Amino acid sequence: MSKRRVSRPRSSAHSGPSAEQASSSANPLASKTARDRLAWLPFVCLVALLLLIVCQPISGDGLWWEMSRGRAAWEGQPQPSASLLSLESGSEADWLGGLPLYAVQQTLGFNGWMLFRLAFLAIVGGFLWKKQRSKEGLTPRLLVLLGLTTITLSESLSLQPVVYDLIGIAGLPLWILYRFRTTAPKDSADEPAADVPPQSLFVGLLLAFAVWSNLAAGIAFGGILCVLALFDAWKQTVISSKWFVACLAAITIGGCCNPRGIFAWNDSLQALLPFIPNPTYVLAGTEWGSMLQNAWGWQEFYFLALTATWIVDLFINTTDNRRTNRFDLLSFAVAQWFAWASLQNLPLAILWMTGNLAFRWRRPIAGIETVAASPGDVQCTGDLSPDGSVIKRMGIPILLLFAAAWSSGLFATFGWGVDQRQDYRLLRNSLQETHPHGTAFADTTRSAAMLAWVLPELPSPLAGQEKLQLQDIPLRAVRRGRLEQHIRLLSDLKRNRLMRYWRTDGSAGGYWLTFAERDTSLLCISNHNLDLIRGLEETPWKPLSLDSATLPFAFAGDEGYVRRMIQILQNRETIEHRYWQYEPPTSTGSAFDRDRFGGALDSISPQAIFEQAEVFRAMDLHYAALRVLTVGRARFPGDPFLLASFFRCQRELADQERIDAGSASWFRSLAADTTDQPNSTSDDSSFLLMEGSDPPITSDDIPAAAEPLQILVDTYIQSGATAMLSDYAEEAYNEASPQFLYGCLCAALESGAYDLADQLVLQLKQQPLASPIRELVLAREIEYRPERFNESPAVDTSGKEGEK
Repeated sequence: MSKRRVSRPRSSAHSGPSAEQASSSANPLASKTARDRLAWLPFVCLVALLLLIVCQPISGDGLWWEMSRGRAAWEGQPQPSASLLSLESGSEADWLGGLPLYAVQQTLGFNGWMLFRLAFLAIVGGFLWKKQRSKEGLTPRLLVLLGLTTITLSESLSLQPVVYDLIGIAGLPLWILYRFRTTAPKDSADEPAADVPPQSLFVGLLLAFAVWSNLAAGIAFGGILCVLALFDAWKQTVISSKWFVACLAAITIGGCCNPRGIFAWNDSLQALLPFIPNPTYVLAGTEWGSMLQNAWGWQEFYFLALTATWIVDLFINTTDNRRTNRFDLLSFAVAQWFAWASLQNLPLAILWMTGNLAFRWRRPIAGIETVAASPGDVQCTGDLSPDGSVIKRMGIPILLLFAAAWSSGLFATFGWGVDQRQDYRLLRNSLQETHPHGTAFADTTRSAAMLAWVLPELPSPLAGQEKLQLQDIPLRAVRRGRLEQHIRLLSDLKRNRLMRYWRTDGSAGGYWLTFAERDTSLLCISNHNLDLIRGLEETPWKPLSLDSATLPFAFAGDEGYVRRMIQILQNRETIEHRYWQYEPPTSTGSAFDRDRFGGALDSISPQAIFEQAEVFRAMDLHYAALRVLTVGRARFPGDPFLLASFFRCQRELADQERIDAGSASWFRSLAADTTDQPNSTSDDSSFLLMEGSDPPITSDDIPAAAEPLQILVDTYIQSGATAMLSDYAEEAYNEASPQFLYGCLCAALESGAYDLADQLVLQLKQQPLASPIRELVLAREIEYRPERFNESPAVDTSGKEGEK
């Protein structure tokens, strides 16, 4: 092979060599060393990005479900899901899906999960290092492709079955593509097939699909891609017809080596394409629905961009004179179909397209020239010229990846441990003083998963009662076609449709008979399901916890839960109408406290504060919600979600005043007005519930008498009720209007200053009050001093009643 040498610049009368060129020409070995060092820059950048993604919280709604299945398999249960669910029966193909996760936790504890991720990083880093050493390094576009894909798939790397599907897609069809397309086909029909070890391929496929089918449900997708890759190899005469058929048999037989046998392939299709066992309308808005049924985020838009890149590279980019491979097109169509059919398949399709593009874009880093045989013959490559162009070409991709990682929130959650949203300890603690029995209904996968994990630690039921068992989990319901019934039960609970009724499709509604048949004694509701929490307020189902990520509810009067119900009722009264102030939980040093090993100032996130405030608001504990928001907004000023929650509380309190007195007070109307708050958003229309009532005053329509109150409201919105009260001395109340005094009364109740509230109520009663202030003052006094109105009047036994 001929090699070109770098021509040295010649001196002339018009131009001379620069100092950098002279140094480079004088010392070519030093220039080569500098280029070699810069060639490792993409490798270092990608490994650093992988480290950032590896050190993310262990999350995923199905985390504790897989742990529960792994524990059941560890204990010798051949049907883990059936042993955990009362509505599940029969075997499952991926019965070992949670066993690796549970085994790591049992062996190394919760830290073992993070260590397992670091081991995975070491394997990937070693693979990239080997490629870098073999001069197959990362070009700028390949760096961007792999980096953006890694960021997109970061949420799928939580040691759950989807990880095994991703490993299967990367390890089988993409490996076959790489293995066969780098093998030269035979030149004539008389030549034997190229030297590919068919025996090892047959055994590898058989074992790989046997393991894959027992761990995850994505074998149908991977099997189709593998078959297409084998067809391509057979058409190019890389393998013979005999071994092609043998490999197909290995894939089929390997996918049957599980408790479900041949039906594992059908189960896989139903898991990957949920519209087969379920009506499409119940999948809308869920991860099992199609892309057209859901709102789009970062992952969906990146999928579209990657799809466009794949098409453009295949049909338009002709710089390498490539021919269109029909098997690539078929595989691309399969990946697109699965991705558009269900959002859960997006990571698999993204990984396949990334691997296919990476294979087509691969080339040695010394792509234009190679290194000379002798040290003096140093060649300059197009990518690694000594004038610093490598820094210019790599700088933009690295900055792009940095911006993508920053916008995705990876830097904010960097640390060690488990996601706080997966903290099951408060749920377990709330049920420790109860005697759970019968069955439990859970609304989401996370709620059911947490309960399934803590069930063995709960107390025994009372005499004559069955031990508590979980009814179903949406993750299994969608595979078995039970999701529609699950969604309908949730709808009846939200609307308190207790008794039997008939739906428009002729089916029977109402949750009472269904729950009675299942012996339901417990509901587990996610703290994100605010509509359901609010709907349960008007039902006999009462909460057993106020601050858990999964809120348990029990039926009023159930002797197994009655002690806990009474305690929670007392807690509700305390946080709403007693001397209580919210204090964010401190770090306990557990796996759920991601406080950077004690180095972070805040062990709680604004999201956790927002979720707690929204739960209180859904339970009509508005004063408690505002106390939480006051602390949260002081810690995280300017957070738009906390501000939006604050205004939602104000609007709902204003609505309650309209119910109590027919009109809202000036204070609540001004506090609920968001016309001067550009960052506040609303997701409800509670402010418009009372049509026909007096419209609330706004900042653009303030009576002259309300102007002093507007000053208080501005302070109240910015700093909270305590700051509002501290701005005014007691003398300022003496000559104030009733609307002004009532606003101070609301702030005193919210801040817990009940002595001041007593003074304000007394001062208001000494004035002639008109409607609606008269009714509002009475309503507020009943709220925080109910004992004044619960006392029975003394019986007059003096016999003088007639004289009166």
